[in-house]
Amino acid sequence: MKRLYAIAYDIPDDTRRVKLANLLKGYGERVQLSVFECYLDERLLEDFRARARKLLDLSQDALRIYPIQGEVQVLGVGPLVREEAFVVA
Repeated sequence: MKRLYAIAYDIPDDTRRVKLANLLKGYGERVQLSVFECYLDERLLEDFRARARKLLDLSQDALRIYPIQGEVQVLGVGPLVREEAFVVA
């Protein structure tokens, strides 16, 4: 069963930041500059974590994965992400 996650990151290095953002595009939709919303099942979540670990420098970078329960409310501009089939590249 898929669950909605908000995935946020703070990465000082441009190259690693772009690589992580490109990876995330295969799992969900960007809703802020450093925030993605992704519908993931356990297998996809583990796949993402494993691939992200290979890109990150854990001594400098921060990646947070928040499970979301309930309804997401959007105030202002921006799409409301719906569960879709994303292609994992």
